[in-house]
Amino acid sequence: MDICSKKPSEVSMKQTLHGLYNQGATCYLNSILQILFRTTEIHDRLCTKPEQIDNELRKIFNLLREETCGTEAITKILEITNVHEQRDAAECLEMILCKISSPVSEVFQGELTYTTKCSNGHSINEETNPFWTLPLSLRNTHDKTYNVGNSYTCFFEPKSFSGDNMVYCNKCNEKTEAKSVCNMRKFPQILTLLLKRFDFDYDKMSHFKSDCCVDVPIKLPQLENQNNNYELYGIVNHMGSLRGGHYTATILSNDSWLKDNHLQKAISMSMFDISH
Repeated sequence: MDICSKKPSEVSMKQTLHGLYNQGATCYLNSILQILFRTTEIHDRLCTKPEQIDNELRKIFNLLREETCGTEAITKILEITNVHEQRDAAECLEMILCKISSPVSEVFQGELTYTTKCSNGHSINEETNPFWTLPLSLRNTHDKTYNVGNSYTCFFEPKSFSGDNMVYCNKCNEKTEAKSVCNMRKFPQILTLLLKRFDFDYDKMSHFKSDCCVDVPIKLPQLENQNNNYELYGIVNHMGSLRGGHYTATILSNDSWLKDNHLQKAISMSMFDISH
């Protein structure tokens, strides 16, 4: 779905999407909560213990079915003391997943295995790491439109080490050419792709934000070891600069896309559900 080519009239607004009151600059939290509300796979997994953040999420989800509501209780649980301070939506999602009960967080958790072998086939390194979001770099985006599907498959392409970048092999007892491969060992039920719009320019020694347009597919391309499909159901958008901006959420509900205004060049995070 090429978001940048869509006119507002082309996105269905037939359904009512109840909102969340912004306490100051908590749009980053509101956008994440709206997408979690539409992530129905986690609703029955929420813990019933009163001290858990799960309980507060359940309250918010119940209210959102009927009316616009506030987020004061959940900001207290997340220890957000300054609601006027702007924060990152991806970091906010991680904060929630760190505090939520494990049956809920495991819906978003996958595992990546990194394997590096020298040119002679010796294993130099192999490690497996869990993840909640898969970061996709927007560096070296030469086209006017960034393609998420292509970037997703490129993330898993083998990377070669040669010349000055050769790595040391204990069995060869010297630096050798090598190849590193990343594989998805465990596919999460909900796959979250983080578009790294905010980066650091080492030539200018300063941070910057990429404002390129983004083409997000309705379905992600399948990997070699993948036996399921991922379908897009939620997008978090960021409008603005490094110093200030605004987050919104675009959500698929009953085959209709519900969104706020101002979407062009805004996508910063996409969430895909395993299709059934």
